[in-house]
Amino acid sequence: MEKWMGDSADKHSKELRALKAAHDAHASDLLGLRRSHELHASVPERLDYLEELLGDSADKHAREVQQLKDAHARFAASHTQHAKDVQELKAGHEAHATMGERVTFLEKAVGDSADKHLQELQLIKDAHAKHAKEVVTLKAAHSAHANVGERLNYLEKLLGDSADKHND
Repeated sequence: MEKWMGDSADKHSKELRALKAAHDAHASDLLGLRRSHELHASVPERLDYLEELLGDSADKHAREVQQLKDAHARFAASHTQHAKDVQELKAGHEAHATMGERVTFLEKAVGDSADKHLQELQLIKDAHAKHAKEVVTLKAAHSAHANVGERLNYLEKLLGDSADKHND
């Protein structure tokens, strides 16, 4: 029995130490929790913070909604002006000739101009040929005439002979 009691006392002693160690660990954990709770805000403080946050958020939201409404009003005014400008452009484009009509006009103008230039060029060629014939005729006529030098020599000789006769 002593052995049994001795074993039982040892066993109880071990269990008692284990319980004390667990109690000390729990006490330490409880102290840690108390300290961490001291760092937390109270429920009323937390509610006040949330109400302030929501109020600020609601004010900010109201400002942003108003800014969006203002921007939308500016956009609508701009869009209305843009639509008017588009209508004016469409009306202006209706007055313009199509690309095909413009090309046809240019082709006709260039074609008429080319025909006119061709006729004028032919008239110039004909006039040039006529002038070339006249130049040939004039050259032939001038070849029968004495040149200036020959005529001057003739005049000097004639005057010299006349002066010689008057001197005698």
